[in-house]
Amino acid sequence: MAKKRLRDEWGSITEVDRNERYRIRYWGKDESGTYRRMTCTVRGTRRDAERKRAELMLEHSEEAQCVTVDYVWKHWYLPTLERRCNDGEMSDKTVSQYKSRYSSAIYERWGSVPCDGIRPLDVQQWLDGISYTKASQSLNMLRPMLDYAVRYGEILSNPFRERYLLPSKSTVRHMDDGVWKLGELDQVWECVRGEWFEGAFICAAFGGCRVGESIGVQVGDIKRLDVDGLCVAVVRVERQVKNAGGVSEQLKNPQSRRPIVIVGKPAERLCEIAESTPIWVTGDGFGGPTTQLRLGTSWKQMADRLPDGMWHPFRNLRNSYQTFMRWEVGLAPHYIEELLGHKGTTVTDKHYDRPDESAIVGVTVAAWTRYLGAS
Repeated sequence: MAKKRLRDEWGSITEVDRNERYRIRYWGKDESGTYRRMTCTVRGTRRDAERKRAELMLEHSEEAQCVTVDYVWKHWYLPTLERRCNDGEMSDKTVSQYKSRYSSAIYERWGSVPCDGIRPLDVQQWLDGISYTKASQSLNMLRPMLDYAVRYGEILSNPFRERYLLPSKSTVRHMDDGVWKLGELDQVWECVRGEWFEGAFICAAFGGCRVGESIGVQVGDIKRLDVDGLCVAVVRVERQVKNAGGVSEQLKNPQSRRPIVIVGKPAERLCEIAESTPIWVTGDGFGGPTTQLRLGTSWKQMADRLPDGMWHPFRNLRNSYQTFMRWEVGLAPHYIEELLGHKGTTVTDKHYDRPDESAIVGVTVAAWTRYLGAS
């Protein structure tokens, strides 16, 4: 027999068994003064349980309050993010970005506000005073956050799910999104040649690595092949180095663990660099890995050495790789997605397509062979 249940926003009554026992769940303060979910078991009829519930409601009505946004963040939303990170569904860098966004953009205004005290007018006034980017990113966090408060019976509807007028996009600070063509990358490479981060540059520019992946390559990850007279370096992406240091084998997503294929002169040079270093292709000089911060500092110093208009952020090397591989080398986009470690969106991508390393190498080398032969 199904359990009969009476529930509203404040508490619930559940029939435990046929011996006329009922469990009441309600909100109240415990002996330490903490406001939390509490339980009480009543023997008797349902009317007795309802009477007891009414007494508890009256007893705790003055102290009863809805949980705050900060409570939702700490007890419901953040633990979910951390669980997803532990399960490999989300990178620790992404979780860190969520934490930073909450502390810098959300906590001061909404942290101490009870979820049932958020008015749409207050939300709109808050949005009017911040930039478009901050407003958009904050709403993208607050909407799923307050869904928990709805799910657990704290509020009836999510105030951040209303349609709001965002600030003008003119408030957006545009980032450098420039890319290099293949010929321009050759010029940049000439300036980089011999620098301590040349190996990372090659992995990012000619292999499509993310910044952290490019400095996470070890000598043992590189395999040299000779295919139809071309030198090919197959690099297994197995780890990344975090922004402020620290090596993690947890990549951005499961598809990020992949082989990258570098062909021709960049492959030859990467193998030369690997032969002259014991462990890390791009290390700190003392046998350990470097950091993204140190790489970023050295890369900014390259701005004065490159031709005018030729400097872009290091992260743009990955964008450049995608662009020239498609529009200059002529590799089909769905192959590039595999090389970049992206998650496919079609049923075939998700459930059927499982290329091995030799297939990936073969397709990539074939494209480069056609390109070099036509050059």
